Amino acid sequence: MGVPIGDPGALPVVLASALLAPVCALAGLALGAVIRHTAATMTATVAVLVLLPLVLTDGRHWSAVLDHAMPYQAWIRLSAVDHSRSPFPWTTSGAWTVYAVWALAAAVLAVAGVHRRDQ
Repeated sequence: MGVPIGDPGALPVVLASALLAPVCALAGLALGAVIRHTAATMTATVAVLVLLPLVLTDGRHWSAVLDHAMPYQAWIRLSAVDHSRSPFPWTTSGAWTVYAVWALAAAVLAVAGVHRRDQ
């Protein structure tokens, strides 16, 4: 893109982009630990991480809240250069919180699921 890494705002975009894949991988791991079937896990992971954000919009409050809780939308918020006006705006710190909560919840769910079933 021709933007140096020292440019203001470039480091958060690089960090958000680098963390998106591990957060999504942890979510898939958690679904795999709970579902325990490969095809069902892949289908559920794609449905939750790819298809669900496409269905949600910022037009209604409940849909905007769910949309803001998705990792992809958090990445969009963190990597957007200009933040267009939305009826239900959210903050950059909220997007970082979404990353952290998804990663922690996925790790806890995976560990608890495996520990409970494989004792």
